[in-house]
Amino acid sequence: MVTFKNFAGRLLQEICGGGSISLFATGVHFKENFKRAIASGAGDLSAGLIPLSGCIVTKTIPDYLRLHGQTVPVLTEPPSQQSSLEAFWQSYSDVTGWRVDQKTLDRGEVGILPAVNLQTSEMNSEIAVSKLSATRLAEAANGLVRELETNREKIRQQEVELAARAPILGTEAARQTLSKQIDAILQRAVTGTGCQAAAIYLLDEDTQQLHCRISHGLPSNRIEQAPRSLRGSRGDLQAMVDRVVAISDLKGQDSETWGSPEPDYSSAICATIESDGVPVGTLWIFNDQRKDFSVAETTVAELSAYEIGERLRQASSEKQQVQELRNEPAQDLAQWQFESLPVGSLVASGWRVDGMLESPRPWAKGWHLWDILPDGTLMIVLAEAVDDSVKGAMTAALARAAVTAHTGYRHKPADLLQRVSDTLWQSSTAEQLLSLLYARIDPFSGEAELACAGSLQAVVGNRYGSRSVCTPVSDPLNTAIEVDPVVESFHLQPGETFLAYTSGLAQSFSGSASISHALQDAMAAKDQNPLARLRRQIAKNELVHERGAVSLLRE
Repeated sequence: MVTFKNFAGRLLQEICGGGSISLFATGVHFKENFKRAIASGAGDLSAGLIPLSGCIVTKTIPDYLRLHGQTVPVLTEPPSQQSSLEAFWQSYSDVTGWRVDQKTLDRGEVGILPAVNLQTSEMNSEIAVSKLSATRLAEAANGLVRELETNREKIRQQEVELAARAPILGTEAARQTLSKQIDAILQRAVTGTGCQAAAIYLLDEDTQQLHCRISHGLPSNRIEQAPRSLRGSRGDLQAMVDRVVAISDLKGQDSETWGSPEPDYSSAICATIESDGVPVGTLWIFNDQRKDFSVAETTVAELSAYEIGERLRQASSEKQQVQELRNEPAQDLAQWQFESLPVGSLVASGWRVDGMLESPRPWAKGWHLWDILPDGTLMIVLAEAVDDSVKGAMTAALARAAVTAHTGYRHKPADLLQRVSDTLWQSSTAEQLLSLLYARIDPFSGEAELACAGSLQAVVGNRYGSRSVCTPVSDPLNTAIEVDPVVESFHLQPGETFLAYTSGLAQSFSGSASISHALQDAMAAKDQNPLARLRRQIAKNELVHERGAVSLLRE
């Protein structure tokens, strides 16, 4: 008696599968290297140029590399095309004594009938489980089947994207269109050559393995299988040299030398797929009977491979052009922002300053600044716009110009924030919200005062601990006409560091307490650049939110 537990184990074996998808890119290799690979029997093109043994070796092409074999035709049975899903439903019937009505599945329902013995065409008299239990199990299995089919369709579309060497094709419609175009080419190639199946195998980045990207007439799980090595794949290598090779007998004496990806078929045509004159993969067209292919049929295969290469090249170039057009203004903005940031240095005798800015976008919405004011005090500024888009970057740039303009005369930190807010308020009717922290430090006494509006924070740390000098409890600038910032005074002792940072940096450290501990550890280690030490600690963390900070160390 088969238990439900045993059946569940068989269910997992039949439904679950594994596979991997490798990103596809191809380097430039010369056709001469393929000829050398054929001559030497190596087949490994990972280094681009295949080293020989220091002398020129001349070999004649052996019999097993000729286009047409001379063996006697052998009649073979068509290869089995039973998929894992079909095997599962067969196991379901054998174990439960029930079978699923295919008509109900086509309507999106699940109906079951008594299983039929295929040998006697009689109803199975042994029913292991009740109809209710079998129905529930069939419904659950059918849900897994639908999910598996959906995932396979997504994988098929992704393989097309990888084949086109485009990270993301523009829209869902573009992905589906390219997938249908490639599938139509394969279908025409199969029909034009009188064969049954076809598949595209593309080289990986190291040109060592061939991945099945798209197939037609083969079981849908082919693209889930592991890639095959180019080493020893004589059919692929010969096609890359001569553009197309016809193999009339894949089950003869020299069958293993061809390295056919589908050994169940009896004959095949292999044609090289090129992009800008560089081989990027091969097109295999399979026939289930031994066949001597004509010149017209090999020409159809060669033209199909050429058309596939052109489709992939066009998809890649179109995507690249769109990306370049989209990214060019953003790259110019990012370059300007990077070049306008100050470089960490010894700003005054015994005072070392540094800053950091990291953004997940091409542009940044924040900035930092420091300088020595006309009265001899040190100025530290950290700013971050609320808007994450390019509008936020422009708001930050406008605020920076306002800060530079208003620091040329006597002021207090709160007065400076009000003047910057007035500039933002008067320059546009849009909500140009900005978080801004401004601090002034006397380099002789260490006395300091700051004003902050928005989500920025500040802490002072030494080797013994740290203390918070600013928390985000006020609204950003330009929220209202009158600014109500946080105003604090503090004293910076020798051996202490003042650190102002954004909420994005705090999230990378999982809270302000972690930043305080990290700052304390950096001071205890007598690090001359504690901000750089903090940055190294979060270098491997995923950059989700923009991270900005500025530090001032009193030696």
